[in-house]
Amino acid sequence: MKQQRMKQQRIKQGAMACARSPWRRLAVATCLSLAGIAAFAQGQAGQGGEIHITLARFFGSCDAEYGQVTDPSKASSECGIITALTNRFNAREAGRIRVDTQVVEHSAYYQQLGARIVGGDLPSIAIMHSSVLGDFAKRDLLQPLENGFAREGVDVADFTPHARHGVTFGGHVVALPYDSHAALWHINLGLMKQAGLVDAKGHARLPTSTAQALAQARAFKRATGKPYFVWLTLNDPSFFARSVLGLVAQQGGTLFPRGDQAVDLTSPQVREAVQFMRTVYAEGLSTRNMDYSAALQAFMGGAGGVMPNGTWLLGELTTRAAKPGNPLSNQYEALPEPSLFGQPATWADSHVWVMLRNPRQTPQERAAALRFLRFLNDESLAWARTGQLPARQSAVDSAAFKALPMRASLGPVAAHGTGLPTTVARQSRVMGLLGDTVASIVVSGEPLDATLAKGQERINRLLERESRFLGVAPTAQADVSHGLR
Repeated sequence: MKQQRMKQQRIKQGAMACARSPWRRLAVATCLSLAGIAAFAQGQAGQGGEIHITLARFFGSCDAEYGQVTDPSKASSECGIITALTNRFNAREAGRIRVDTQVVEHSAYYQQLGARIVGGDLPSIAIMHSSVLGDFAKRDLLQPLENGFAREGVDVADFTPHARHGVTFGGHVVALPYDSHAALWHINLGLMKQAGLVDAKGHARLPTSTAQALAQARAFKRATGKPYFVWLTLNDPSFFARSVLGLVAQQGGTLFPRGDQAVDLTSPQVREAVQFMRTVYAEGLSTRNMDYSAALQAFMGGAGGVMPNGTWLLGELTTRAAKPGNPLSNQYEALPEPSLFGQPATWADSHVWVMLRNPRQTPQERAAALRFLRFLNDESLAWARTGQLPARQSAVDSAAFKALPMRASLGPVAAHGTGLPTTVARQSRVMGLLGDTVASIVVSGEPLDATLAKGQERINRLLERESRFLGVAPTAQADVSHGLR
């Protein structure tokens, strides 16, 4: 009973200490859970035997195909390669460390991770996007990693400038950057040839203006009877948000001209971008009623000429094109998104690995997690086979990377990637609201100006609430683009 009373007292003291923090509800709830776990966990550290650590990630589950594969060269997709890499690490460290993977659906990942933080059910390592890292860093939920990296031999100086910029907050490295990824145009060359839209070398002839893009799309439809674009128009607002970001940046514009707490969706650049997409959809130059999976299957089945989608599909589609008997057989290439407004720009982001602050974590578990991060960093070229650009400059410069299919054409992507300013809060929610706004105009035919104004109001209310919650002042707009530069 005495021990129980002491344990309850420790929980109460921990919670009271946390309640004085400025993060209010989330932080208080988190502290309540963590204080309880900390008290519970006393005496749990230092156990011998194999150390188990958990890895929370999206990328899907593919154990049926790759559950026993330890050679990442035998896999091509994101899911396949990360599964094979985890298997390889577990085989190498058998009896010492075991990584237990926890797969979460991409669309629900951050909501579930937030709930796990509040509940104190923390994974040893978690995947994130660098675009949301700031939300966790501002709440001091991430472990600084530079000292651990130094002990494990992870060379922070070898991170690419984009990668290091994306994981550094308050002077501390709070994540292992894993890649830089961006939007590409995935192209069915067979259909493009049928429409006469290839050059003398057999590569796709891409448009250089919105007028040329519409003319090519109309010619493509007349020649093939199919839409030029394969679009993700259902349950994936990020498609429209990423497209608008790139098209606005191609005009030299920004969604945040007055600082990081006030979006502007009424600028001529935003109107031009959305109007172009609305014309494409209204004329039937894109597929309709397709979510992510449906659009991917449609493109692989030859339903259209161009699928705007991420670098992460490059490995999977290259593998498919190497196999006979399908519409992409020897008829596939991927190119950076063309500039339709004068200057090159395309949406870009990064995957990063983090270790959340966790008082339950033992020194042995922390060391094991850092060992796995070192392994992932060393194997960045294996991950690059998905199509992502490596986060290590030495890997980018290596002959092995340049020898991968079509990587030479991705150079412009590394130079022109763009995204929201890093200081913009709740970026996943902002992108969701932006995508919903554009989808309402393009797909549902809602009035352009009124809908953009309404979307702007919703996003700015979100940012204002976040600012009040954190008690922070607006940040001057000094870093509009956090792209690959």
